[in-house]
Amino acid sequence: MIKHFLLAIGVLTGNLLTAQRVLEPGLTDLEPEGIVNVISDIAISPDNRLLCLGGYYNRAYLFDVSEKGKIKPVWKNADLSGMQSGAMVQFSKDGRYIALKGFKTTTAKVRQVMFSKYPKAWQNDDQVGVLDAATGQMLLSVPDAFGISIAGNTAFVSCKDGFKWFSLPDGKEIRTEKVEDNENAAISPSGKYVVECWDADKDALKSVASVIRRKAELKNAYRAKKLLVIYKADDLSKPYAVSSDEIDVVTDIQFDPEEKFVYLQMQLGGEEHSNGATPYVFQRVHLATGEIDKSFGIKGNYCKISPNGKISSLFTKGTIATRKELRIQDPLNTEDFSVFESKIKMFKPSTYLSPAAISGNGSIAYVYYEKQLFEWDYNQVKKYYKKAAGASEEDLATAADSLLDNYLTQGKLGADIKKYGISGDYIMDITITGPKGAVQTVFCESDEKTNIKMQNDLKDLIRKQVFDIGLPKDRRIKFRYTFQL
Repeated sequence: MIKHFLLAIGVLTGNLLTAQRVLEPGLTDLEPEGIVNVISDIAISPDNRLLCLGGYYNRAYLFDVSEKGKIKPVWKNADLSGMQSGAMVQFSKDGRYIALKGFKTTTAKVRQVMFSKYPKAWQNDDQVGVLDAATGQMLLSVPDAFGISIAGNTAFVSCKDGFKWFSLPDGKEIRTEKVEDNENAAISPSGKYVVECWDADKDALKSVASVIRRKAELKNAYRAKKLLVIYKADDLSKPYAVSSDEIDVVTDIQFDPEEKFVYLQMQLGGEEHSNGATPYVFQRVHLATGEIDKSFGIKGNYCKISPNGKISSLFTKGTIATRKELRIQDPLNTEDFSVFESKIKMFKPSTYLSPAAISGNGSIAYVYYEKQLFEWDYNQVKKYYKKAAGASEEDLATAADSLLDNYLTQGKLGADIKKYGISGDYIMDITITGPKGAVQTVFCESDEKTNIKMQNDLKDLIRKQVFDIGLPKDRRIKFRYTFQL
């Protein structure tokens, strides 16, 4: 995490608990150390003691949050294979493993199909993998997959060719099953069920309820809708149930603890290029019958079902989706929910997402927004609004270090660092001046472990950067940045 000279923040090093800042009763900024990139997802362990953060630029972090209002770093992995655009994270049922899905899997794509005048919608694929929750070690990495799930010591991967099984912790492929027209699929935590999002043909879609009611729906169904098929995991020769109606493009699959329902995060088929704020829905299907539960349905993306039955969802709002609400609610009472509202700032990726994890204990949720990790009692604080950066001294420093984040992850600076082989941890105080945001001075902290040559090479690269954050003429801003390379 970047620390500005403008902020009065106390931090204990090593494995000690870091200080926290209570914003109001029921809302605490835990201020975790060492995070220098955008966080794409958060997951909490089954025992509610550990918090895993997946981020851009191949990074994941694990923190101990067993003590309320406190946080302790456990490990950091800065070399997740193929996860440059972020990772979605999920603990296994026993807490031993962490499943990773590349962020592209959360979106749909539209492509033209040969011999058809209509384009079709599919889920995007990306890298998937498994981490050892105790050490952060990468146990498995698989490219070009739709999804990954874990049952016991087995990782189940869904890809274009079908299903693959890998043993854990050794990561060896132990079985493959070719499946035509496969997309996202998952095995239930108990290993009893396999559910698959099937890109069905026209003949199969003719029998679904929506098409029977309205024949004109067949064209849209074939182009952008799917069917959910459900198997017993020990018999994949034929599904024992098929969804009672068409479903949309599935980007994530979850199960409730009793495995009575399967929950589907979906992007609305046919609305991949929509300008609407929230073209996403969260639905559930009875595992025993394939019946879609029409009494259940939540708008929003990145939805999660927690062990206590609460559901979190990210809901964008405004005419051009400039604000977003992280909602936590009881699915049976969709009108009563707690809200963590924040503003989306253009060209500032750290404001695009508000990943969250709901603890199974009490009414605590963890929310990450713009380099802050909040411990939120959503029953005590029913609504909170977090503004994005403005133009105060502190906010200008925040804007500068966020821009430096982008240079590292998406710009030429990151490429130059790789080119020159710069690695290690470096702490630098950077002063920039208006109106162009040129770097005026760079001062470095060093000790006996510091590689001075690499530090000087990095310092020279930083001097070449320009921070266009709207600094007035003759105004200077100084901020501290911790590089972890």
